[in-house]
Amino acid sequence: MSVKHAVLGLLMQRRGYGYDLVQRFEEQVGPAWQLNAGAVYVALDKLEQDGLVRPVASGEGAPLMRRRTVRGAPRVVYEPTETGVARFEEWMAADSAMAPLREELHLKLVLSRPSDLPRLIELTHEQERICLARLEDHVSSSPYGELLAASPSWPAVASAMVRDAEIAHLQATVEWLRRIREAMRAALARPALEPALEEPALDAPA
Repeated sequence: MSVKHAVLGLLMQRRGYGYDLVQRFEEQVGPAWQLNAGAVYVALDKLEQDGLVRPVASGEGAPLMRRRTVRGAPRVVYEPTETGVARFEEWMAADSAMAPLREELHLKLVLSRPSDLPRLIELTHEQERICLARLEDHVSSSPYGELLAASPSWPAVASAMVRDAEIAHLQATVEWLRRIREAMRAALARPALEPALEEPALDAPA
């Protein structure tokens, strides 16, 4: 995920300052993605340098400042420039690459030995508990079909779609964990489980 595009997209919805953008991102996207506050401020600086966002000017031409932070620093409110709007629309129209599925458990599985299987079975239980706990957090989420019928707010519907994707991923992960757990138990029951592949010949080319 590009933090700059996320920040630019939030500013397309409405003006905002750094911490406001972090809160809005968490509300709309949920826990699937973590957006670091420091990264948001870095992105705002870069976007301003590139002419994609600008501070909202007051009547006197000075940047509009919202209420001060706890430390007394002013909060600058930003909005996208025309160039920023065009850049965001280019990003929206571009193809979206699929991120490769890379989980540490996958690597442990392919590198494991028969003696590692009991611990890997325990890990599947631990990960299943984590997935089920996250699924419980989504129990109160309304189906986006119902939201679409009841609410004119597209951001609310889009956020529900993202949550639905996370729910589907968690459910599929739980099913996969249960399948591989049974497969590992069956492997342990075999009388002669091969520990590893054959070692390469010492004179084989590197």
